[in-house]
Amino acid sequence: MNESYSRTRYFSSDSVRSASGNTVFISHKHSDLDDLKGLLNFLKRNYNVIPYIDSMDKRMPEETCGDTAVRIKQVISTCNRFLLLATNKALASMWCNWEVGIADKLKLPANNMAILPMVDSINSLYDGNEYLEIYPYVDEWVNYDGKKQLTVVYKDYAGKQKRVSIKDWLSGDGNY
Repeated sequence: MNESYSRTRYFSSDSVRSASGNTVFISHKHSDLDDLKGLLNFLKRNYNVIPYIDSMDKRMPEETCGDTAVRIKQVISTCNRFLLLATNKALASMWCNWEVGIADKLKLPANNMAILPMVDSINSLYDGNEYLEIYPYVDEWVNYDGKKQLTVVYKDYAGKQKRVSIKDWLSGDGNY
């Protein structure tokens, strides 16, 4: 885990273009760092993902300012995927909600955006943030042979759902 965390510290938009793995911008509340460390390790170990965490970016300004927003927009546009670590604190964060708005325009049209619920139930996730219902989300699913797997769930307003394995979502081209 420390290796993933250390590698994240030196993430830059230049390294994204030359990276052999997929890059994921992880939107999160800084006070949720404990949950985030486990996610970083899981993504790196299982899916060869290079995560971007803004608090670990050496190019981020020391004090939050307009340059912070410029840098975040730059990295969201450069990363292959966007994932919101949707804790209750993150859902209340103005920055996380702003990042979702940026990703909506840049990543959603290519199916490269998802919400990772980190609350007790999917219904509690949207309390006050109902607009998040329009986005794909990560869910645990039991497949046809009884094995659990993570999937990204896409739903339409006709009540239909489409599931894509998290592995395919992270490594795919978005055409599913």
